[in-house]
Amino acid sequence: MTDRSLTTTVRRVLPVAPPLDAVAVPPTARRRALDALAELATAVGTHLDDPDLFHRPRWRPKLHLKRIAGIDPAQLAEQLAGAAENRTTTGLLAVHSVRAELLESPGRRPCFTPEALAELHRMLIAGDPNITAPGGYRRSASTVTWSDGQTFSIATEAGAQLKERMEHWHHWGTHTTAHPLDAAALAMAGLLTIHPFPDANGRIARLLGQCDLVAAGLLPGLLLDLDAWVEQHRAEHDTALVAAADGDLVRWGAVFARAVTETARHRTGTLAAHGRLLDAALAQVPDDPAAVAVLTRLRATPALSAGWLRDRIAYEPQPALERLRAAGILTDHPRLPGALIHPQLLELLDTPYQPDPERESAATEEGLAAAVPRRAAAG
Repeated sequence: MTDRSLTTTVRRVLPVAPPLDAVAVPPTARRRALDALAELATAVGTHLDDPDLFHRPRWRPKLHLKRIAGIDPAQLAEQLAGAAENRTTTGLLAVHSVRAELLESPGRRPCFTPEALAELHRMLIAGDPNITAPGGYRRSASTVTWSDGQTFSIATEAGAQLKERMEHWHHWGTHTTAHPLDAAALAMAGLLTIHPFPDANGRIARLLGQCDLVAAGLLPGLLLDLDAWVEQHRAEHDTALVAAADGDLVRWGAVFARAVTETARHRTGTLAAHGRLLDAALAQVPDDPAAVAVLTRLRATPALSAGWLRDRIAYEPQPALERLRAAGILTDHPRLPGALIHPQLLELLDTPYQPDPERESAATEEGLAAAVPRRAAAG
């Protein structure tokens, strides 16, 4: 156990404010990330009709026990499920907004204005029983305490200074000439070190990081489970972020590229598994064209209903749905009345990122080796 009396020093975290042409991602890490994203895009084209299908709600792994004390367990479970679904809807709205901006202003890097970002934050946290603060920008000082007792004070003060920092962040985001992978990494670091919101700074920064990759054409949709990756690598992520605030952008860039690479590879694997499960289901009804048409729509949605299918297939969907339910291929959705699911497909969609120890060990060693020479040269 850490003796907290020995770790009472508070360090100030300055906002990451890189030059417009900044480079953060080491060459080897960049190549790995781009290759993994290209493989994922190929898998999406093979297995999915809708690239946003795998943007799924996630249960928060940690609960603020003081904030949820006294809530009936059944009611709490319902609130958490609703908040997760709300986060999914908010994420899809964000990426659709980015795509619309690209159509309106091709060639210009989309970036949420400070006002739009505050509204996105309000939507993201709506209904979450863990969060008691109102949505939008914080109105007081902010500190972050790690599990080992280290405490960090966010240097950006609430009010006018926070407003100014967010305007600088937006200006950088719309004028940067950095490689799209570096731009996504540095925009995340900038937002996290400004720490503009009372809560959920990480969630909104990771959402915007994916939106940046989508806008750059590197990612077909919100496919990466960056939230679960960070949860698995919290100490490494946070240490690299503080290093970036101290000027070591390469260390942060290497960690960001690793997160992208490993979550892209994970999702490529789950897409292949998704395709195998769907092929197995289709093989059970080869002589039923209506059932085949129904099941094929699972390439675009995790849940099926007669109303949703009616304008999307050339058959009356209800009889086919009833046959598929009777055969045990589809079953009632646990949360959506009137909808049916393929239980194994839904479980696969909801399975979070899990690390691959052998690959991750090699990637960590390569990332550190790439970052050390750059730090030595900078020093």
